[in-house]
Amino acid sequence: MQRTLQTLFALTLFVTTSLQAQLSFNPLNWFGGSEEDIVAMNVASPAEQAEAASRLEEGKTRLEAGKTGSANRIFKKIIKRYPNATATAEARFLRGQILMTRGRWTKAFDVYQELIATHPDYENFDRVVGAQFECATALMEGARGRIFWIIPGFRQYSKAITQFEQIVGNAPYSDYAPLALMNIALIAEQEGQSEEAIDALDRLINFYPQSMLAPDAYYNMAKTYADLVKGAEYDQGSTRQAISYYEDFLILFPESNYLGEVEANLGSMENLLAQSRLNLGDFYYLYRANNTAALIFYNETITIAPQSESAEAARRRIADIEAGVRPTTGAKLLRKLLLAD
Repeated sequence: MQRTLQTLFALTLFVTTSLQAQLSFNPLNWFGGSEEDIVAMNVASPAEQAEAASRLEEGKTRLEAGKTGSANRIFKKIIKRYPNATATAEARFLRGQILMTRGRWTKAFDVYQELIATHPDYENFDRVVGAQFECATALMEGARGRIFWIIPGFRQYSKAITQFEQIVGNAPYSDYAPLALMNIALIAEQEGQSEEAIDALDRLINFYPQSMLAPDAYYNMAKTYADLVKGAEYDQGSTRQAISYYEDFLILFPESNYLGEVEANLGSMENLLAQSRLNLGDFYYLYRANNTAALIFYNETITIAPQSESAEAARRRIADIEAGVRPTTGAKLLRKLLLAD
């Protein structure tokens, strides 16, 4: 027992000593410097600032003279040698511009992203986000990369979605954010990715309700759900969602040019939902002899689309039930025909 206690004491002492050693382990103390000294190492010295600024002017001069290759090499050297200099932000931006003129959209986007990461206080931040949006739009419109700078590569729609998502993250309060979300939805819908399209439109509607794209977002959301509907015989969850967004559209945007089209689409969805309710009512009335359940679905049919053919059929069924008419199922109808012969 005493030996066990001694062993536990020794282990406790070892663990405590190890923890103290780990807590005191700080790479910032390796060379006897303070944290302020280490932070200062990430800031370019005055000499480096001056050198970077001088090289930047040289690069700009060559760029203005049409010597893009030479200018690009200078900008790359500035980025490599003086990553933290103020002038390096402009060097990154101008290098991105050169890459865009060469159709290297993905590389240009990445250069701009590095600029945002390393110089978040860059004075032309809006221009950077705008350039990124242009890069993503080029990919959205089918721009291809080059394999070995010669062979056209594949279209990069998924890459465009990734870039638009990055733009939303970079500038969530800018005018580019709702535009980026709309483009994500358009690409996803084009590629048959309905869930991704719905997610993007949902974010646009909820986070940017005052955007000029809000009406289009509601309309596209309703249409996306409508396109998921397979027919009256299937689950009507998507139909209900489409109806909900079409109704919201009519309430929120009564002056829209889409009004007539939206009303027609809403009517189509309501007729489809009414047909599905009628089918359920028929199931209970014709095949289960459950008039109570049948009446519930027939009344739903009339409520959903009172002027539809399904509603007229539902009214006739209700009249038969109230008159005590027993339905003629397929088997009974066949027996009647055979007896008639």
